[in-house]
Amino acid sequence: MKKYWAVIFVILCTAVLGITACQNPGGEPETKETGAEDEEKVFGDFETQTLDGERVNQEIFEKSGLTMVNVWATFCGPCINEMPDLGELSRSYEQAEFQIVGLISDVMEPEDESACSIVEETGADYVHLTASEDLMNGVLKKINVVPTTIFVDRNGEQVGGVYAGSKSMEDWRQIIDKHLDEVQ
Repeated sequence: MKKYWAVIFVILCTAVLGITACQNPGGEPETKETGAEDEEKVFGDFETQTLDGERVNQEIFEKSGLTMVNVWATFCGPCINEMPDLGELSRSYEQAEFQIVGLISDVMEPEDESACSIVEETGADYVHLTASEDLMNGVLKKINVVPTTIFVDRNGEQVGGVYAGSKSMEDWRQIIDKHLDEVQ
């Protein structure tokens, strides 16, 4: 009987992790928020392309007072499930004040069919970056769970903690508004 309950417990724990986050292959799950003291310019200098093929670099953060970088993957159900809410949130703020940038951790080339389809189907019509070598050797090397979300100011300096796992639109709105107060 104890073995039966142990099996049920393991299944439930696995299901809870699967609902909120997907682990990148070979990595350990990230379960806590870390503070900005860990590293200020978490993205450093980088060059990449958007999913649409436009060349961009760290100057993308200069467009808004606060940027929410949502790292996601095409294989991640929780990532895809929160994207409609992120799209709606993106459209509800002025870009000079706040923007969302998606970073697709498993797509290295623009116009990836799977990623484009996901973005279109979810209405996540904000900018999505591909995983360039700069990003793969930098910030993505430190991320083991998708979705992971990092907020930065217009200088690329981290604001608040690192958020592992998906959240509801209302939870994200509260976090965004808190961080907007911090950068103003």
